[in-house]
Formats: sequence, structure tokens, C-alpha cells
Amino acid sequence: MTKKILVLESSSTVQAIITEKLAEKEIAEPVFAQNSLRFLWTLCSSSALPDALLINAKTQNQNGAETLRFLRTIQKFQKIPACLYALDDFPKGKLYEKLSDADFFVKIEKETIAQTVERLLSIQKKSEDSTFELSGALKSAIVEKLFSLENASLSIVSLSKKCLSLLAKLTSSPAVSLFVMDDTIPFAHYLCAPTFTNQEIHDFLSVCKDDFEKAFPSAKNAPIVPQNLGVDETLSLFRHNSIPLSAFEKTILSSADGTPFASINAVKEGGFSKDEQEILFFVSREIGFTIQNALQIEKKNLFEKRIRKAFSRFVPEQIIDELVEKADTTDKMAVGEKRNVAILFSDIRSFTNISEKNKPEVIVAFLNRYFTIMVNIIKKHGGTIDKFIGDAIMALFGAPVSYEDNARRAVAAACEMREALDSVPLEDLILPEGMTFNIGIGIHYGDVIVGSIGSQDKTDYSVIGDNVNLASRLEGLTKTYGAMVVVSDSVKNDIKGKSNDFVFRYLDNVKVKGKNLPVPIYAVDKSKNEFSLEYRDAYAKGLDLYKQGVWNLAREYFEKAKEAAPLDKATKLMISRCEAFIKNPPENWDGAITFTTK
Repeated sequence: MTKKILVLESSSTVQAIITEKLAEKEIAEPVFAQNSLRFLWTLCSSSALPDALLINAKTQNQNGAETLRFLRTIQKFQKIPACLYALDDFPKGKLYEKLSDADFFVKIEKETIAQTVERLLSIQKKSEDSTFELSGALKSAIVEKLFSLENASLSIVSLSKKCLSLLAKLTSSPAVSLFVMDDTIPFAHYLCAPTFTNQEIHDFLSVCKDDFEKAFPSAKNAPIVPQNLGVDETLSLFRHNSIPLSAFEKTILSSADGTPFASINAVKEGGFSKDEQEILFFVSREIGFTIQNALQIEKKNLFEKRIRKAFSRFVPEQIIDELVEKADTTDKMAVGEKRNVAILFSDIRSFTNISEKNKPEVIVAFLNRYFTIMVNIIKKHGGTIDKFIGDAIMALFGAPVSYEDNARRAVAAACEMREALDSVPLEDLILPEGMTFNIGIGIHYGDVIVGSIGSQDKTDYSVIGDNVNLASRLEGLTKTYGAMVVVSDSVKNDIKGKSNDFVFRYLDNVKVKGKNLPVPIYAVDKSKNEFSLEYRDAYAKGLDLYKQGVWNLAREYFEKAKEAAPLDKATKLMISRCEAFIKNPPENWDGAITFTTK
């Protein structure tokens, strides 16, 4: 005889898929209702009850959980196996399962429809003449009580005390305990009647601990010191010294994915009745859900505090909010990952000479003023401060939070940092004679490894990789070419088509120390008017000939560029190189100069 299931599903497309998948394996014949009223009418008017109920938790007008909860108040429908499901992620699924007295909740997919229905049809409900059944009303009351405790924002200790007290009263147990394996570090709480002797407490906890270590062998590596949650006078009602403590029950608790994570233990005089055993199992399982949810919330709160403490000084507030919102309860940031990031290095020119002219306290005070201004600019453009290296700043655009325009943000920050130099208060800082306060900024865009890097005692969220080194080398080249901001071609190419806000000037092809492949580099000018068209045309033609190895003609164009911009350091450098190469041509010339120093 074909089994029948009644399905509450409003989508005709989903109905067709369910029908197809059940027909393929000849599991059951589905009967569909598109809304809750039609579902209830079909169920109540049928001459024979369906073998199972499959209910979409997110139906229109009335959610599926409310419909099922209503059905569970009617005796004739209490025995029908019922499953709540959702077609996408549904955080309230487990809560709805508890409140509606569903047998289970699943996120259903096309490939799992048949498996879900087979599981549902395999459930055997207790017969009408069962000596005891934990009623849906009592279940709902227990779940609602635990849910209210979970939403009360209690500490784990306070929550454990209230949960264990509830369990003890429902099972008439004078002593109960909770042992939890939390991220490999176990902890334990217990509650007992005030009339318990020290020896009775010791014996009870010893049994709890031994059983816990059998279930969780790794707990042996960390000492467990159960915490007494205080006195509960009510538990004295369940302790009579004339009757020995001879019954012990243990329940292993599992997370939603089936992974064991805790155990609840109870001891009692005489023995546990069948109804008390069922209550013990049900309440323990629900306490497990409550404690695990509370632990996840607590971990996320601690994670948020660590994130805000670590990044608040150097990261925009909206980035921290986004990190916290997306973060799981575990530190995903500790796991290394490869991603494209724009790395910015800035450095104060001739800082060693400046330091020699000033007292240490003057230098420190000046650096604090300078860093404050520059950090605010970097944060404004969505960057984060990776570290301070003496007078240098290393900043990231794309970690920990990435945008579609990381390179553009980095260059925009660099340009504003350049403009902000005049606003940095020198106050009592003494500059060497003839020197003006200046900085150099190098930016490269490429893939790096990001994550929490360090020792067990101290870690920093940072990036590593060859592209980090290249960004640092570009900062050093700002002195060589006389440009305050130098970027790689990967920065320019990433911005191309996304923004016309910047004026890039092709400087050279270079092989920095540690790199074998040439990297085209560009200066970022303040405006198109910073250099004339005559200069730009002459330099570009000279550079093209220079790369081809036509030194004499290249020098002539560089000389024209020098006439148009007499103070340009890059032109003077290229003229000097052409003259040197005319006398001693380099072997295997590929158009790129090799730098052997940092």
C-alpha cells in the first residue's frame, strides 16, 4: 500500500520537484496544500490520516510552525510524524522545531527530498496505551522557559545555574552537573542540595568527571575543576538521608551537526522512573541547545571585543562593524588566505638626519602628531594600518575587508597624505638646514597571504608575500626618481576604467631587489599641469628609445625633457644612465634597470 504524505507548500514549482523525486524512488504519494487553511481542511476532512506531514516553515499568512503547533493540541494528530523544512537558510528553524513539536527541521534541497521523506516515514510514534508520554504542552513550556533564559543575556554561569535548577526540580534530583568541552578547554558546573556532605559531592563529581573523560578523551589533558553554582534550598526536598543515592543518569549532548560537546549528569535516591528518565533526556537535550547558543553568543561578543580593541585605532568603524557582522563565533581571521590587496608604504625623508637634530621626546611627540593625521586619512579611504616601522607606515587596502576599488582607495589616500603635509604641526621639531619636511609613498597591488601571524602569546593581523616587499621597494624608489608617490603598473591597471581622478606618469621599468621580472613604475602627479605637454612627450619618447637600447637618441629626448622641467630628478637620472650605457652598454639589455639594494 502506497504511503501518503500531506505537504504544506505554496510553490507549484517546488510541488512538482517533490512529486518527481518521490516518484523516482516510489517512496510515497504527496498530497499538497498551498496554505495553512487548506492544509488543515485536507487533514480534518480525510477519511484516513496521512502517514507523515511535510511542512514549509515559511508559508504565507501563518508560519508552518504555528500550524503544526495547533495540530499537536489535537490528540488524533499527535502521532503523525512531522517535519518542518525551509528552502534556504533559516536561522529560526531549530527554535520552530522545538516550539511546534516537530520531529525534526531540515533545509531541504532537490537532492535530499527523498532522503528527508524516508527519514520522516521511519519515525515510530508511541502507541496510545503508552504508560507515559511527555506532552506537547509540557515540552512547549520547557522550551519557552529555556528560550526566555537564553534571551535574558545571562552569563554562562548564571544560565547554567538556572538550567540545572530547572532540570533538578523536574526530575526530583538533589544533585545535577554540566560538563562542557568548549574549544578543547573543558569546564564544569554543578548544583546540589545543601544537605550534601563533602564526601557525597566528591563521589558524585568523580563519577561525572570519569564519564566525561571517557566520552571526551582530550579532556584528560586539561584539569577540570567543577564550579559550585551555589545553594538551592529547593533541592533539599529531594534528599532524605535514610535513602541511599543509588541512581545515576548521564546524557551526552550534541550540537546541531551531531558533534558531541557536553554531558549532563543527575543523581537520585532510589531510582529514576520511566517518566523521569524521559523528562531528563528531553530537558537535557534542550539545555544543550540553550547552552551551546549562549556559548556561541559569548564567543562572538568576545571576538567582537578583541576585534574592536585590536583595530579601533587604525581601522574605520564601518569596517569593524562589517567584520563583526560577518564573523563566525570562531576566529576565521586566524586562518591564512590569499587575496588581492593594495599595500601602501610611506616614509619620512631623511628621518635619520632629523632625529640627530632633536631630543627623543621631541621626535616621539612629532611622530604622534604626524601619525594621527596620516592614519585618519588612511582610515577615511577604507584602509587599515598594518604596522608602524619607526617613522614608516604600512597600510592595507583590501584586508581585513575588501572593496572593488582597493587600488583606487590606496592612491586616493596617498594623494591626500601628500596634500596634508603642510598641515602637520612641526612645533619645536628642528629640521636640518635647507631641508623641507617631505615623505615618499610606494603602492603595489597584488595577491598576498593575510591572517593572524605570530606566536601563541602574541599575534597580529598582517600580510606576507613578495608583493609586500615590492611595495616597500617602490617607496624606496621615490627618492631615486624624485616623485613623492610611486605606484606599480598593477595599481594603474586596476584603476584604469574605474576612475579618471589621477594623473599617472610613466617613469621606468625596474627590477627591484629580490625580483627577476621587470615592473613598470609610475609617478602619480598632483595634476596634468604639474608637467608640461612638451616634457611629457619628450620623456615618453626618450623612455621608449631607452628601453630599445638606442642610448644616443634617447639622451637627446631626455635633454629636451630637462629643458622643459629643469628640476625633474627622473630626467637627470635617465640622462646619466644613457651616458653610462653609451660608454659601457649592458649585456642582455631587456629595457629594465636592476636595483641591487633596498
